[in-house]
Amino acid sequence: MREIDKKRKQSSGEPSGVGLFAKKSRTSSKVTELEIKVIAGSGHTFFYIKGDGEDKLYVCGWNKYGQLGLGDTTDRGQWTEVTSPKEFTIEEVVAGDDHAFLKGKDVNGEDTLYALGFNRYGQLGLGDTTDRDQWTELTMSNGFTIEEAIAGLHHNFLKGKGKDGEDKLYACGWNKYGQLGLGDRRNRYKWTEVPSPKEFTIEEVISGYTHSFLKGKGKNGQDILYACGRNDSGQLGLGAERNRQKWTRVPFPNGFTIEKVMAGGYHSFLKGKGKDGEDKLYACGNNYNGQLGLGRDNEDRTQFTEAPLPEGFNIEKVIAGENHSFLKGKGERGEDKLYACGWNRCGELGLGDTTDRGQWTEVTSPQGFSLEKVIPGLYHSFLKGKGKDGEDTLYATGDNSAGQLGLGDRRRRNKWTEVPVADLLKKLQEDVNDRKQEGGVSEASGSSGFSMGLNPRDCMF
Repeated sequence: MREIDKKRKQSSGEPSGVGLFAKKSRTSSKVTELEIKVIAGSGHTFFYIKGDGEDKLYVCGWNKYGQLGLGDTTDRGQWTEVTSPKEFTIEEVVAGDDHAFLKGKDVNGEDTLYALGFNRYGQLGLGDTTDRDQWTELTMSNGFTIEEAIAGLHHNFLKGKGKDGEDKLYACGWNKYGQLGLGDRRNRYKWTEVPSPKEFTIEEVISGYTHSFLKGKGKNGQDILYACGRNDSGQLGLGAERNRQKWTRVPFPNGFTIEKVMAGGYHSFLKGKGKDGEDKLYACGNNYNGQLGLGRDNEDRTQFTEAPLPEGFNIEKVIAGENHSFLKGKGERGEDKLYACGWNRCGELGLGDTTDRGQWTEVTSPQGFSLEKVIPGLYHSFLKGKGKDGEDTLYATGDNSAGQLGLGDRRRRNKWTEVPVADLLKKLQEDVNDRKQEGGVSEASGSSGFSMGLNPRDCMF
């Protein structure tokens, strides 16, 4: 099933990174709020913190192609600080399989995009196939305003506006299955404009492993969904297992209102409301590991099929990894609830074992932990939330063969294990306080969130 099977070459020892904990602690005032993001790639992870005019970016994990942005190809088993491009303000970090983007503003407030990592298929949009181990600036079309960067396995999209305010979509990278929506199977090494379907307004671009969706509105304001790319497991929801090179309209149940589309490795979900306003979840694609929540019956679904929700559960989000899935929501009493299903050979479901699940199975959250976000990588997963005293807290489980859990070792976990990030947060707070002492910085009003990269590769045993 997997087209690309790269072997991970583990590094011996840990290289010296930026000295994170060399400073002695100082008395510091409280930072009111931080923006904290975790971005999971295939075997690597980014941890981004921002507050009161200061920001820091840390990385750990697999680095064969330079995807950590540290100027080398040595794995890191501990959080290591990354130097951001000069005179650049980070807005988003986006991770694909073994590549990544930084979206933000330059010193003049202009949209700017940097890329690094694996580039065999031109997925960095730099016009060549040379890997990059340092952040490299991309040249965009004149007048194009970037709204969002979306990363798949080895293909990417940029959604934004043209110089006259019109919707624009660009793509680059691997196109073997037609996943760029350009009507052919040729790879693109430069950002290439993607024609949108007629009388259609794009609201969201969703990228899976090798398949893609466009969610938006028709001329009369009706919900419309288009798909293209790989479909050998029925992951496009088109009722057949034939790949599509052009955007093809996807049928969905009458009376169903789409709220969210999620694309995993070889499977997809639609979350929304039924005709009477009730929560509904539909799934299609590969179900070999039970990742659709329909029972592990080894039967692909080529059309979007209703996936029954756990009894008494109010769904808020559905999250798709390569071959595993999560449901986040509330129970009958308003308490946090988390369910998981699918592939679990590396313990990525956090259930305390390595047995796959074909049905939605409740995940026990750490005691005193309030869940905010779920982030699946390839064979590892994170939970972001608040501890019992309201402190920002991060937990991880799953594959850790390259140190991608940020736990300081390479031992796999099958239970949610707290990731030590307090010192990273403290260091940012100290820098903020230094700036305040030098000349007054206003308090932050940030938010918390995550991004996800879809990165199918076999778990290494």
